[in-house]
Amino acid sequence: MQHLKDLIQRYLKGNASPEEAAALHEWYNSFDDSEVLLPLELGEDRNMLEQRLLNRLKPVMQPLESKRFPFWRYAAAAALLALVAITGTMVWQHRHLSPQKNITAYNTSVTDKPPANKKAMLTLADGSTIALDDAANGALGKQGGASVIKKEKGQLAYQAGDANSAVVYNTLTVPRGGRYQLVLPDGTKVWLNSATSLRYPTAFRGGERKVTLQGQAYFEIAANATQPFKVQAGEMEVAVLGTRFDMMAYADEPTINATLVDGKIKVQDKILQPGQQAVLALSGHRLTIREADVDKITAWKNGLFVFNNMDLPTILREIARWYDVEIVYQSAPGKELYGGGISRNLNLSAVLRVLEENGTNHFKTDGNKVVVLP
Repeated sequence: MQHLKDLIQRYLKGNASPEEAAALHEWYNSFDDSEVLLPLELGEDRNMLEQRLLNRLKPVMQPLESKRFPFWRYAAAAALLALVAITGTMVWQHRHLSPQKNITAYNTSVTDKPPANKKAMLTLADGSTIALDDAANGALGKQGGASVIKKEKGQLAYQAGDANSAVVYNTLTVPRGGRYQLVLPDGTKVWLNSATSLRYPTAFRGGERKVTLQGQAYFEIAANATQPFKVQAGEMEVAVLGTRFDMMAYADEPTINATLVDGKIKVQDKILQPGQQAVLALSGHRLTIREADVDKITAWKNGLFVFNNMDLPTILREIARWYDVEIVYQSAPGKELYGGGISRNLNLSAVLRVLEENGTNHFKTDGNKVVVLP
């Protein structure tokens, strides 16, 4: 923590080297959201520190000429804002070929529905369940010879055990308003988004490693050329060796998407290259391979909503899962497209206010409902 504080101080004074800026980026991508004590100067309060940070961050929030942009600069900036727990927005603008509403940034203070937290339900082979947010850290028991360990809040891991034990299946379910991380017995790492479940064996035997996904997850596959890894999500199966990719298969979305970050994956008879996305349209069962904005697609893992020519209904479906709310339309959504980003660490009303300020619709909350108004 002291090291992070020192980095912030050097950044604020304009003395941070490129290597130190890269270190901030690496910390941000580690998904470490633990609290850091603030480097306040004598007589300075949080608001003053916030203003100093924003003044320093303005240069990396300026519009760029090209449609694509160096995302790490914005991730590092968002990380700095998260460090001081600013209840505001971290947003940038960039130009598009089609009309859109570029979201503008401002600060707000809210006390309403909080964002998703680290919670999940583990279903064991015998059908019994464990609420992981209530379970103590440490060993939770044995499943098919493997040890099940809650490493810390928001992380579950399996350690391979007896190679002769029976293969059994567990399911990790992350509810709406939740998020979780999982390490499978082969060392594969999985980040699970809200409203997601993953069914997997507690030991990988035979000629392949296969899991079943509903929802959205980011995979870092442990390499094993003799035992390919497969993810089944609805009608799409992804085959990989060692790679990083995102897969999205929500029941309320019109497509199933697999987006390759690096390495190689195969969908049907198509081999994807890094930066490509396989899109399976559920209505016509047609598979399309296209170039993808990888930073936008994987931003959820790093604590950001990122919009790139995205319409309001699509944004609200994502918000509904993250905040565990129901969207009710009393008015048709506007036709504008949104571009930019918002921190996922904000309370609900702050996000809705950003959408109101930059679109044609208004919103009201009614218990667990978000009502869309003219």
